[in-house]
Amino acid sequence: MGIVKEIVLEAGSLYVWHITESIEELETSLELSIFSQGRLAKMKSENHQKAFLAVRQVLRQLNIADTDLTYDKNGKPSLSSGEHISISHSFDYAVVAISKENVGVDIELIREKIVRLSGKFCNESELSNAPIELGLKLDYLTEIWSVKEALFKMCNSRSLSFAQDMNVNVVLKQAEISQGEFQVKLKYLSFRLENYVLVVSY
Repeated sequence: MGIVKEIVLEAGSLYVWHITESIEELETSLELSIFSQGRLAKMKSENHQKAFLAVRQVLRQLNIADTDLTYDKNGKPSLSSGEHISISHSFDYAVVAISKENVGVDIELIREKIVRLSGKFCNESELSNAPIELGLKLDYLTEIWSVKEALFKMCNSRSLSFAQDMNVNVVLKQAEISQGEFQVKLKYLSFRLENYVLVVSY
């Protein structure tokens, strides 16, 4: 289907691709690097293959070559232009954020299992503020999870604890990371896309 939505950010843009194509259609006109060809060949999930290719199609439409995209040892992507990039996908959607400043993006399908898992990524304050009504609770918890995923990508640190080191205020659309002497406050935007929550932090 192609890029279905572009959201302008303070220092960049967020691009959303609705994945409706076959793998063969998504491969059309792509020139994958040797590294990307190897990664794609190792993917056993068709959904992951489609998301991988959809991201490259987004970059192609932005005139960014696949060889311009690289990853560090933690898996954080970067562009040869020096611009910051963040990538996420969930089932039928792939999203790419490109910004002059550090940015994190995440998209999540809203599912009831988030309630069962909430104790693993929410702190006591976040849990105590959760709505009682199930639908609202699912939205609330999915937003918190998505924000923390986006923050995790921004910080590029494998030692961060979602429950202990991050706090999200969904009313103010603010988040805080606190780990030892490292403390930072960030803002984020959240969007509802069908049954998905889309978050970009900056």
